[in-house]
Amino acid sequence: MLKKITLISLLQIGLGNAFAQEVSPLWTDFLNAKKTGKEAVLPDFSFAGYHFSEKNIPDVSKHKYFNVKDFGALPNDDKFDDEAIQKTIKAAEAFNKPAVVFFPAGKYLIAPDEDSTKHIRISKSHIVLKGAGSGVNGTEIYQANKRINGRQFIFKPEDSKPTRITQITKDAKRASFEVVVADASKLKVGQDVVINHRSEAYTKQYFAPLNLKPQWTRLFGDNGGMQIFEIHTITKIDGNKLTFKNPIHLDIKMIEGKSWNILTYPSIEECGIEDILFSSNWKSYPEEFVHHKDLIHDYAYEAIGMEFVKNSWVRNCVFQDWNEGINIRSGYQVSVLNTHFRGKKGHASVHARTGYGVLIKNCSFNGAQHHGAGNGYSAVNTVITQCTLGKDQNFDIHSGQPIATLFDAIDGGVFYNLGGPEPGYPHHGKDLVLWNFNHLADKNQHYNFWDETRRRNNTIAQPILVGFTSNTTVTFEKVGVNESQGKNVLPKSLFEAQLELRLRK
Repeated sequence: MLKKITLISLLQIGLGNAFAQEVSPLWTDFLNAKKTGKEAVLPDFSFAGYHFSEKNIPDVSKHKYFNVKDFGALPNDDKFDDEAIQKTIKAAEAFNKPAVVFFPAGKYLIAPDEDSTKHIRISKSHIVLKGAGSGVNGTEIYQANKRINGRQFIFKPEDSKPTRITQITKDAKRASFEVVVADASKLKVGQDVVINHRSEAYTKQYFAPLNLKPQWTRLFGDNGGMQIFEIHTITKIDGNKLTFKNPIHLDIKMIEGKSWNILTYPSIEECGIEDILFSSNWKSYPEEFVHHKDLIHDYAYEAIGMEFVKNSWVRNCVFQDWNEGINIRSGYQVSVLNTHFRGKKGHASVHARTGYGVLIKNCSFNGAQHHGAGNGYSAVNTVITQCTLGKDQNFDIHSGQPIATLFDAIDGGVFYNLGGPEPGYPHHGKDLVLWNFNHLADKNQHYNFWDETRRRNNTIAQPILVGFTSNTTVTFEKVGVNESQGKNVLPKSLFEAQLELRLRK
């Protein structure tokens, strides 16, 4: 329950003293819904980031340090350091307590060949890769040779296959926190689980009254439909009723012959990367980037993969000259903070899929990749806030129907030419929110978010635009809400205001 505070004091959250500006009516609706228990138009995006932004990322200075130089990795010697780095990681993992794999200042070389099956692997919790800074006289890790579709550092548990525990037996409402299951005997408080479902019938209900085009073939057939993969933490078990810490972002409806399953969520946690400059030899490739020209242009140099990681982070890093920077798959409560993308243009910067609560904050993309930060393929509650994109740089919604995504207080960028193949359209399900988004383009733009006659790379189910501004003329069709176009609203950051409201309970 909320503390007894007045609506005026609620309105002040995130607003400061700037009452001369316009307070968003949707923000007022959200506050009233929190007071009355009704369903708001806006999702609650505050459940994002490391420990859902309730805790600070730890100061790792008191962790046990494992220095890569002690295991044979010497900076600035023109020799490859892959084996020595992996040995250091193995020693840190064997310590079985929080540990830092430390890279003293200098340049470290990786990828001595083009074998894309090779990588540096982190498979256990509580491992942090830390450098001496991402700036001048700091730590640089440099990929020398291309490895197509081969990420060089992979955080992933040894066993990352979810298994079925039970199934949901009753409908549940969007923005609620409870489900009823057939059997809760194998579940426990504190456990992380996945709500999983896929069916053509539910997909048609979910998108109605919008029509689904036959070209979107992954949505149809016995094995078709939008793939639902929502990660939650159990806080209470009452008989067969489960209460979650984080909200459900869609209406759960029983479908005959197609179950809503509760799966395990295998993961490693408390892993991080900080204070490192990652760079690659993409800068020397004799062609400028062309989107989808070939595998080299899209995937030759890929830095970081994080799969089934919980309460983990990347912060204070720089990614320079990459085809792909960070790919997060099935991440839960992950933060990417104060991290910057620079250099020769490549394919993708930060991409989150099939996870819940990935937070990308205070980052800059500056046209260094075709796609700025984004998500795809069943991602839930992704928040990109207080970031900058280049002019005509698109954010990345890579089809596969992510839901409840927030682009918040963003300066720059556009949202045409989003990614993904047409069979995987639409790009986004419901509750894509653009809040105080400043669109920067060379030309005027018109967005039809549900074009039923032409193929469009921006198929989004009834997006919500609040405080949208632009340097050119921008018009819309098939939008859900378009509130206060042409002027920013308060609160300036929806994420920060919702988080402050939740933490004041």
